[in-house]
Amino acid sequence: MTLIAKLLGWFESILAAACAICFAVMFVLGVATVFFRFVVESSLAFPEELIRYLFVWATALGSAVAYRRNAHAAIGILVDHLPSGLKRAALLVGTTASAMFFAILLYEGIGLSARVVPQISPALEISMAWVYAAVPTGGFFLLLFSVELLVKQATMPASQLIANSH
Repeated sequence: MTLIAKLLGWFESILAAACAICFAVMFVLGVATVFFRFVVESSLAFPEELIRYLFVWATALGSAVAYRRNAHAAIGILVDHLPSGLKRAALLVGTTASAMFFAILLYEGIGLSARVVPQISPALEISMAWVYAAVPTGGFFLLLFSVELLVKQATMPASQLIANSH
C-alpha cells in the first residue's frame, strides 16, 4: 500500500470518527432536549440549533466517507455490459464529472463561508461560517477521493473494471 493510499485511508477513518461523534452528540442532545422539555418542564435554547449544525457537518463529511467506500447509490448495469475500452472511458467520464462538481462545491463553498462570517447564529452565538464551512470541507475530501478513484480507474487492469466499485 502506497503512502498516499495510507494517508487517504487515515483521512477516511478520521472523517468516519467525526461523523460518529457528531451522531453521538446529536443523540445525547436530543435526549437531553426531550428530558428538559417534558421532565424538567424547561426548554434549552441551544440543543436544537447545535443538532442541526452537527447534522450538516455529518452529512458533508459522511458523503466523502461514503464516496470512498463506494456506498452511494449507483446504477452500473449499462456500464458493466460495455466492452473494456468503453467501460474505462465511461467510468473516467463519470468520475471526472463528479470531480468537477466537487471542485465547484469546494470553490463556491469557500466563497459562501467567507460571506457569512459576520452572521451570528441565534442560540449558540457563533459565526455561521463554522456551519457553512462544512460545504467546502466535504467538497475538498470528495474531490480528493475522486482524484484517487480516477487514478485507480485509469491504471487498473480492464478485467477488474466494474461500474460500481472502487
